[in-house]
Amino acid sequence: MKPYHLRLSKSIPFCNEIFYSLLAEAKALGFDCIDFDIATAWNDEKKEEAYFEHLEEGMAAVMESGLPVNCIHIPFGNRWNPCLLDEEKRAAVVKKFRAILARTAPLKPFGYIVHGSFEPNTDEEREAKIAQLIKSMREMADATESYLCVEILPRTCLLNTAAEACRIIDEIGIDNVRVCVDVNHFLQEKSEDGVRLLGDRIVTTHISDHDYVDERHQMPGEGKIDWNALLGAFEAIGYQGAFNYELNAPLADIKENYKALFSAYNSTRG
Repeated sequence: MKPYHLRLSKSIPFCNEIFYSLLAEAKALGFDCIDFDIATAWNDEKKEEAYFEHLEEGMAAVMESGLPVNCIHIPFGNRWNPCLLDEEKRAAVVKKFRAILARTAPLKPFGYIVHGSFEPNTDEEREAKIAQLIKSMREMADATESYLCVEILPRTCLLNTAAEACRIIDEIGIDNVRVCVDVNHFLQEKSEDGVRLLGDRIVTTHISDHDYVDERHQMPGEGKIDWNALLGAFEAIGYQGAFNYELNAPLADIKENYKALFSAYNSTRG
């Protein structure tokens, strides 16, 4: 039986000179692709604007590296919240999304990561916010040929269970709107169960470990995810996309962890 493998990727934050050194290191270590994370200043508007002034420089460095861009992580938080109940503010968010999609189009990413909400979200307003998110995603979808990957999120966020994510994505009903499965955001179900339910709605991943109490962004193996079960779920649904680590750790350690995970899983496959 042919071993199961996925493309090794890492989210690299676009923030300062660290970005350029990490990009070069990922290339040297033989990573298959990267995620270009432009969301690092999501909670500081002035800092975000300062980073965005140099966005084209970062994009040029990525293109020069030759590393394919798996996904671009769009900022999140209230200034980028696509489920705002205030219609004028929601429309302004959609306009911002469309502008950043156009600006980063030269990178030709496989997809864009979208947070479908911010917190908190009460039970009383949840359905109205879901309706606003669906409206926003429909209004964004034609702005790019890439996937818009709505992320599985924890706690009270929208898409905090696989079932809710399935419902929302199916109701949006547009081919290029799919799911980014962050496996450390499942708090109400096992990560492998969430993956199996989501099935081919998943087009990309955020990989890290957690304790099923809250998101932790730990190295796989340091938390409570059953990685053999999770990789088995990915293989069962036919997932062939990127295995994109979203955590703070040396890139060399990430590569070794990736090798160990797939070696352990493939040794169990009979």
